[in-house]
Amino acid sequence: MYDLREFKQVFDPILKSFIEQRLKKFSSNSSDPFIKDFLSYSEKLTMAGGKRIRPYIAYVMYSANGGKDVENALKLFVSLEIFHNFALIHDDIMDKQYKRHGVDTIPAYVLKKLNEAGRIGDLENVANAQGILTGDLFFSWALELFLGNSNFPHKNITKAQDYFYKMVDEVCLGQILDIDVTTRENVSEDFIIEKTRLKTSRYTFVRPMQIGAHLADPENNMDDFCEDLGTKLGIAFQMQDDLLDIIGNPKILEKNILRDIADRQHTFFTNYVFQNGTEEQKNKLLSYFGKELNTQEGNEVIKIFNDSGSINEGKREILDNLNRAKEIIKKSTLGKEHKKICLSLVSVMEQRQH
Repeated sequence: MYDLREFKQVFDPILKSFIEQRLKKFSSNSSDPFIKDFLSYSEKLTMAGGKRIRPYIAYVMYSANGGKDVENALKLFVSLEIFHNFALIHDDIMDKQYKRHGVDTIPAYVLKKLNEAGRIGDLENVANAQGILTGDLFFSWALELFLGNSNFPHKNITKAQDYFYKMVDEVCLGQILDIDVTTRENVSEDFIIEKTRLKTSRYTFVRPMQIGAHLADPENNMDDFCEDLGTKLGIAFQMQDDLLDIIGNPKILEKNILRDIADRQHTFFTNYVFQNGTEEQKNKLLSYFGKELNTQEGNEVIKIFNDSGSINEGKREILDNLNRAKEIIKKSTLGKEHKKICLSLVSVMEQRQH
């Protein structure tokens, strides 16, 4: 069994090879060097970073349920990372992000190239459109890995595919909620939990785990375990993301912090201030929603999160969910080696800085 670091070293060459093959085949339909250039750039963006958590936990559950064909399983689990990059490409457009893993996003890269070429028209809109279409291409490739797959019994691949489709529905709905919440002045804690469950818990943990388990054994009884463990890990993971957006190091994150405030995004941390802060803290935080903050304003916002108790409470919630995840793993029917691997993943999350 690989740990997460070892897995990435094994998995990345498989991922890179798949993208190169698909790009070569797709790009052969056009002779235009400009188009070929930004399409090939999508490979650089994909390989620039990422922990490969989704394919990793699918691999862990595949192995835990008796899966033996690891080579072909990893090739199939490329679909999870390709779908993830489809989602990130679109997410960067929706969130107006210009950097991902320290390199330009697709629209940022295309816009720069359009300007360098002296192109005319609404270049920003064109760059976003090319990003959307590149993301759509990745989505098509993710589906292709399941459709017509002959490396596994039909029952196994069909069951795994069913969970993949559920994941697609859930992450799209989670993103719909994520966008909608930016138009609201106030949201309930239940709304934030529902958004997190769909956008992060199910997408990043529950469904990839179930895909791996059912690919190995379509009759396995691990769904409740995957749901329980994945939910705890997903809540902790999303809260860590939201916390890092407040107190993270931009150099380590390779992106600016306090983007949730600029994007009017409601999180556990903003909701805590609105529910428990003083009237002055609530009003000041609300006044900063939707603004690109300067250094002084950013420091004031961080102070609000600190003084209100939001950060301390959030850290407590993250730790509580990770501790519960450990207990779920320890009490599970997993073998000793797989319990150890799952616990090591929790340890990685406990030390997470980006």
